[in-house]
Amino acid sequence: MIILDDAARWPRLFQWFGTIPRPEIEEWLRRSRLSIPSELIDLWQATGGGDVFESETILRPMVPSVPNRGFVGDDIESVNAPLAAVGNPHGLYIFQKGAFHSAIRLGDQEFVTLTGDYEVKHRYASLDEWYLRTLRAEFAERYGLDSPKG
Repeated sequence: MIILDDAARWPRLFQWFGTIPRPEIEEWLRRSRLSIPSELIDLWQATGGGDVFESETILRPMVPSVPNRGFVGDDIESVNAPLAAVGNPHGLYIFQKGAFHSAIRLGDQEFVTLTGDYEVKHRYASLDEWYLRTLRAEFAERYGLDSPKG
């Protein structure tokens, strides 16, 4: 994953919450009745989500090994609660917030960015494509990131 490569190269820009054992993620998915792309599951397993480029947050699933740590609104359930309360008419599950929101479109498992009205603005086939065209595109010049490895 390009985001993990960048985090290894520029660790000061990535403040991860902490690794999550895969069985905890799988139990959370069962309990939440969610189907999430394996790439995002792999990212959560490796990082637990976290703050990226100071202003962006990759939300964390609520599992025992990643306690709240006093931060409000960085867990995926609280951010998605308003959508759940209205029956999630757009079929979205938000996983990133900051300058914009990103979600998984549950019906086809695509990564998407959203407008303020929860309409899909852009679609991405993979987590790498999403990261390259959103966060990295926005912040690479500001933070002096060179071309991704690979």
